[in-house]
Amino acid sequence: MAALTKTSLQPALALLPIRLVTGWLFFSAFHRRVVLDAAKLVPGAPGYVGEKFNQFMPGSILGVDQLIAALLDRPDALQAFLWSFTIIEALVGLALILGLGTRLAAFGVLMLSAKILFGSGWLGPTCLDEWQIGAFGIAGGATLMMGGAGPLSLDAWLFRARPALVPRGWLRRLADPSPSPSLAAAGALTLFSVVVTLATNQVFYGGLWGELHNDSVRPRVDVLEARLDAEGDLRLTIERPAGPETYGAFLVEVRVLDAGGEVVRRHDARVLAALSPAQLDNRWLVKVRPGPHGLVVPLGARATFRLPGAEGAPALSPGTYRVELEDVSGLRWSHAVALERAES
Repeated sequence: MAALTKTSLQPALALLPIRLVTGWLFFSAFHRRVVLDAAKLVPGAPGYVGEKFNQFMPGSILGVDQLIAALLDRPDALQAFLWSFTIIEALVGLALILGLGTRLAAFGVLMLSAKILFGSGWLGPTCLDEWQIGAFGIAGGATLMMGGAGPLSLDAWLFRARPALVPRGWLRRLADPSPSPSLAAAGALTLFSVVVTLATNQVFYGGLWGELHNDSVRPRVDVLEARLDAEGDLRLTIERPAGPETYGAFLVEVRVLDAGGEVVRRHDARVLAALSPAQLDNRWLVKVRPGPHGLVVPLGARATFRLPGAEGAPALSPGTYRVELEDVSGLRWSHAVALERAES
């Protein structure tokens, strides 16, 4: 490596804050989950990161939602994935902090950040938090891939003091601590970073044109399926795909209206709060549960629950109905359903 001069040091040192801060952002994920609060990687424990992963799913794009759903259906695979992701974050972050194999680690940061952006970039009820983190991670990874580790790094020490340990060929370029991007590489990485940032800003929030929107501000509960069981009880499958992850929607009433708009069945907060575990079938880690004032539906939850008819009330017949769900805040969600009798 050529002798370092003040002129050659200046651009390399300018990247030092980005390398150290980006490295800590990723290494700190390991530090939080393994050192500070090991329960975060224990299934069923309060704060288990698998539940946060579950909450990413409704708004994820580019197939990340399908990946999350597949992992949630396979708890052992989910646990292996969470540990693997955490260890990779630790290795990538530590490599950046030490400046060892910096360009390869920066590529890892770029790929991890893209997954974070596509998976959770839609979350952020106040400051678009996850989108900003993912976009910055991509830009930071791209910058360090072009800029290298700089002189204050193990890469630079190896080049100066132990050149025999530095591999030859393209691996040598990955370990080169000097800023030496080609025009083609700089153009491709810059274009990728800018296009992904602007595209996801538009997809998640309408940040470029049209009406601004944010799916993590107002909760929404959807009815995915409605059926009558052999006893004539109503079985509803619901899912909450939108709203803040910090609290649930609180259903206080479920109404069924016939084709003429007449209410033919009503289940109030008292009925919903009294549902037993046997009447609730949750699919994911984040669970719908009865609360003191109705039914609590967290972000990302999907469940089927059974609502028996009131004593003396007429039985529902198969046909077209409208199911209305009401939240304690006064929000209402209405869904047309073709009510059929479930096979016994």
